[in-house]
Amino acid sequence: MKKRFLRMVACVLCLCLLLSLSAVTAVGEELPDISALYKNKDIDASWDKDATVITLQGESASASEDTFVTVSGNTVTITGKGDYVLTGPLQGQVVIAAGEEDKVHLILQGAEIVSPEGPAIYEKSCDKLIVTLAEGTENVLADTLDIQEGEDRIASALYAEDDLSINGSGTLEVFGNSGNGIQSKADLIIAGGEITLQAANDGIKGRNSVLVLGGTLNITAENDGLVSSRKEKEDKGWIFIAGGEITIHTGSGAGEIKNIEAQGPWGRGRGGGWDWDDSGENDTPSRKGIKAENGITVTDGTLVLDTEDDALHSNSSLTIYGGTLSIRTGDDALHADEVTRIVGGEIDIAQCYEGIEGEKVEIAGGKISVVASDDGVNAAGGAQAETFGGWGRGGFDEADHTNNLLLISGGLLEVTAGGDALDSNGSIQMTGGVVGVFATSSMGEGPIDYNGSGTQSGGTLIVATTGGSYGSSGAMQGLATLAVSSISGASGEEIQVLDGSGTVLGRFTPKSGFDSVLVSSDSLPEGTGVTVTVGGESVYAGQMQDNAASYGDGFGQGGWGRQNRRRGW
Repeated sequence: MKKRFLRMVACVLCLCLLLSLSAVTAVGEELPDISALYKNKDIDASWDKDATVITLQGESASASEDTFVTVSGNTVTITGKGDYVLTGPLQGQVVIAAGEEDKVHLILQGAEIVSPEGPAIYEKSCDKLIVTLAEGTENVLADTLDIQEGEDRIASALYAEDDLSINGSGTLEVFGNSGNGIQSKADLIIAGGEITLQAANDGIKGRNSVLVLGGTLNITAENDGLVSSRKEKEDKGWIFIAGGEITIHTGSGAGEIKNIEAQGPWGRGRGGGWDWDDSGENDTPSRKGIKAENGITVTDGTLVLDTEDDALHSNSSLTIYGGTLSIRTGDDALHADEVTRIVGGEIDIAQCYEGIEGEKVEIAGGKISVVASDDGVNAAGGAQAETFGGWGRGGFDEADHTNNLLLISGGLLEVTAGGDALDSNGSIQMTGGVVGVFATSSMGEGPIDYNGSGTQSGGTLIVATTGGSYGSSGAMQGLATLAVSSISGASGEEIQVLDGSGTVLGRFTPKSGFDSVLVSSDSLPEGTGVTVTVGGESVYAGQMQDNAASYGDGFGQGGWGRQNRRRGW
């Protein structure tokens, strides 16, 4: 008990260190230090030359040393610490029932374990289970039926009651036929190996946390792909991706964008990530790619996500410092109930309902491309709205949205949206970066939409549109804005903005045709030279003018003054 208490304290201190470093990164943009979140044993793929060799023999097995190994029929039980090499086929189960201070190291060296009932590898008790995939070997784990242990239903091919780490360079195929593929009720670390996994429920689940340091993960799951589900502890329930190659397919994949508005009589409230059906009950299966209760952090790695539900979903915060993300989803690409923050990395969202969503959205760096059927970037959520007449998305929104903020201070952002390209239920602030957005200006939708204020003090903003305005809220305030109309811009034609010396200030390639371009930049005060090109051809060359007001802000010219605007109309 004393050691478990000390371990718990150490975990809390580690998370506090991580949070403190994350706070520093908001200013210095330094990567958080994760070295305190794992130990050398978690990543060490070597083992003792005197390790016990367990030879699996169909429906039985034998061990080279039997001090801590017993074989009863088709069940192998390990009761003490040490290194154990598993080799051969077994139609049965490997059970770890060691002391709470014992570390058990399993080396899979050409092991194929298929359990007719319960997990193929079932860790009931030990300090930590470490599984090494031996170099050059192919290994298989599969279960068939779930089991009931007290109040717990155990449904996973590889299951651990305690901490679980996986490393090595071999391959592992996992078939979670009864439910999950790989599951730990504590902390889960993946440091290596090539793991291909199919699961009837969730792919990989670490209740307390999931840390991915390396390896290759190919996950196909009927429900969520990578999950951490601990709710009641603030220092648990997180996912941290620091490397590796991760491919996730959930449910039916992205397929077609979900008919969100048809899920309820007036659609669904998008801010809190609610799932509505016609009865008003939340019984829709969760088929998200990466889902955590208390935070998701990505610093490196390659992620390819094809998901029926949200690609990355945090019920707390979501921060991306680096890595390469390729996303196709039937719902939101990046969603956090609190803050969604992007500091770096390359993010390609090729298909989604909404692209980047959070109560607050902060974009400080990175290269980001979004194609959304509805809003591209949306600062929404927080307190649930009091809606007029029970209306959802299209109603009179009476909620307090003072916490909703879209802040862009750096990076390259391109958005092509079917709804609002940049949307905030509160305010929008742009202080840096290069942003290119496209959306058709129509009743209630457009390139830019905010309930509070929209200000630009830095960076370069390029707006391509059809319909003759910035959107339902009008232009951003603070800098001179040049409007160039009567353009025949085709999808895929690049817009360039250059200053008087020919320096390119920004580029944007809309993925839709457009007839107007609006430009503002802190490098283009009124009266300075500016050139705007479309598809390499100049559409404007002259002095910077501030003519957005005469061009038409929102629907002010058509009787829809900004004071009468309601989101979703």
